[in-house]
Amino acid sequence: MKILLQDRRTLQYLQTVDAWTKNHAEAHNFLHSQKAIEFAHDHDLTDVYVALKFLGGDPDVVAPVPDKPLHVARAVTR
Repeated sequence: MKILLQDRRTLQYLQTVDAWTKNHAEAHNFLHSQKAIEFAHDHDLTDVYVALKFLGGDPDVVAPVPDKPLHVARAVTR
């Protein structure tokens, strides 16, 4: 199984930070789905899926990357 990031509009897979490919074999394979999500958040990638590509012919599983969590700054009063 490969864990990939896929552009929702073009359906291309992330190859490098600034390159995309139609060929899943050339795409960057993440070790864990959480790493793919963190990469998308860290690089401000929007409108992307996490795609689980099964190499044995099983159907792919595709899910949208969840929105980046909002961090609420709290004022400290003394």
